[in-house]
Amino acid sequence: MKNYLLPGAFLVPLFSLAQVGIETPTPQKTLHVNGSLQVVNEINVGGNATTAGSAGTTGQILTSNGAAVAPSWQTLNTISGTINGAFYVQGTTAATAAQGATIDVPGVTITLTVPTGRTQTFLFTILGYATLTDGSSSQGVFALLQNGTKISSAFASKAGNFPGVTALQSMPVPVTFLKSVTLPAGTYTFKVQYAAWSGAATVNFVPSGYAGYNGDTEAMLTKMQILVYNN
Repeated sequence: MKNYLLPGAFLVPLFSLAQVGIETPTPQKTLHVNGSLQVVNEINVGGNATTAGSAGTTGQILTSNGAAVAPSWQTLNTISGTINGAFYVQGTTAATAAQGATIDVPGVTITLTVPTGRTQTFLFTILGYATLTDGSSSQGVFALLQNGTKISSAFASKAGNFPGVTALQSMPVPVTFLKSVTLPAGTYTFKVQYAAWSGAATVNFVPSGYAGYNGDTEAMLTKMQILVYNN
């Protein structure tokens, strides 16, 4: 009989009190531990009277969801303020835009997805060259499009013949521009276009005819980098 009475006597106060304190006479929560806590196995969060809470998976961290809401396990790259991912694309083949024409820059297109129930901020860095070895000056615009709609642009130009100078001509002025957008859940396609304002120009140009060319086919490709931040 003694073996059964002791556990019973111990459990009575646990069920009869709204709050239980260990090493404290004034518990502030349902269970208040004034001291250290050792967990030998797993920590389960959430759940209810009939369902066990989640123990998470390897590598996840426990994050607060605010007062009166169970915390949750999350992977590090889904936590607000962290970088979810970094992406990079660059141009492939050369393409020429005639004066007044707009073309897609080959290769500089990417499709990204914001997960269900989240928002993310996309930070773009774009570098572009537009040139043509015809000795003429030209000007135009590189544009960033989101699902076919322009969301940013930057002016680019090329200097033609330099008076009195024969060693250098048709020199493009590279342009770098930034754009930040915050997006809800969904799938988005981003691409870069070039619009030729005055004179024709080629993007993804391979400068094989330039003096001193060393075989670097990447030097004048259009490039786009995207950092994705969790909100």
